[in-house]
Amino acid sequence: MKNQVAIDHGRPRWGLVLACSILFPALLLALLWSTARMALAPQTNEWSVRVGRGPFQLEASVPQLVWLATTPWIGQALDGVRVPTRIGFMTLGWKPADMEQREPVFILHCEPCTLPVPAAVGKGRLRVPAARIALSRGQGPGRLQGQLLLASESPKGEKEIIQAQWQADRSGSGWEVLMQWPEAPARHWAALLAPGLSELKVARIDGSVSATARIQLPSGRFELTPRVQGLSVSGLGTEAWAHARSSCGPIENYRARGWLARSVLAAEDQRFYEHPGYDMDELENSLAINETQSVVRRGGSTLTQQVAKLMVAGGERTLTRKVRELLYAVEMEQTLGKARILQLYLNLAPWGHTAEGQLVCGADAAARHYFGLPAAQLSPRQAVTLAAILRNPAHEANASRLLWVAEQVRGVPRPEQRALAQELRVRALAELNVSEKG
Repeated sequence: MKNQVAIDHGRPRWGLVLACSILFPALLLALLWSTARMALAPQTNEWSVRVGRGPFQLEASVPQLVWLATTPWIGQALDGVRVPTRIGFMTLGWKPADMEQREPVFILHCEPCTLPVPAAVGKGRLRVPAARIALSRGQGPGRLQGQLLLASESPKGEKEIIQAQWQADRSGSGWEVLMQWPEAPARHWAALLAPGLSELKVARIDGSVSATARIQLPSGRFELTPRVQGLSVSGLGTEAWAHARSSCGPIENYRARGWLARSVLAAEDQRFYEHPGYDMDELENSLAINETQSVVRRGGSTLTQQVAKLMVAGGERTLTRKVRELLYAVEMEQTLGKARILQLYLNLAPWGHTAEGQLVCGADAAARHYFGLPAAQLSPRQAVTLAAILRNPAHEANASRLLWVAEQVRGVPRPEQRALAQELRVRALAELNVSEKG
């Protein structure tokens, strides 16, 4: 009986121990979870992301996450942790402060990485062999700084690193980021932005590229200022295009100083005789316009780049296509010269479609389609009209557009230009009055 009593008294003790072993960890986890939720809870309108998995997910403040990650004991605990992200598996790292580095550095490294491309630049995503961002707390409250390393590999097997220095300051719910890329060989940038471009196997690319970017986070709004020095390209074979035969029909020889050629330059590329195949001012303006609308509305291509697009690059709005277009345009300027490039464009440019859906290809075909005349017989007004509707024949044949083009034409007789501009100005006012009454 005594033994039985001892056994009966033992059962409640083991049950209590078992209950405590389950309850205490559960309470501890609940406490930690509640603490984490409170510590990471975003303030009103603050930049936040969802972290965790399954039932253990929470909305976390990005500034608070960054502050925690750059706290030494937390950064050390995260060293070596590998987490899945939208751009690839990310490995976290930690480098303590030393004599060279006054602040400890938190590191994020992915290999390979699939990076998003801003909508203002083009479609698709950019895949790089590796990317690494290092960040540390800067001098002053709310400031971060560090490096961005992007790896590239050319079709020839050349592996290079393009490096940027960056600094971020707290601004509202996020940060204002200034990122600066020092000069790097242009061929490294081409391999980074268009890793699968077959032309990189044969082209020789000289020159350098540097850039400055200002980025607002989390909105992603950005301003990009690229700088190109001494860019030259060879090995693509564009010299053979001097004798190219157009699929649009017989090759025509257009007067470079005539109204039609001058009007096309006014409408499409007013600095044609000044740029080396690309126009950095126009590119920056186009990026700014596209950024405000979050979509590619304006390409920034020169007339030379449009010839490259018509000959080889195609119409896909991707980084690869833009790099291909740029390389061919730069080489064309060196192998063909301005006069031949202008003739190629006038023979190849698309001017909409016929009622049967056939492409109207080349300026002479366009003159015959829209006015029933060969291009050589067009009046100044007809030439301006043909140039004005190049981008969109269905919507740009209005007097305001025609007036703008007529006023931009250079190198034509001034009396003819003034008379045409006055005629179109009267028509534009009449169209405006009609639209207001409507």
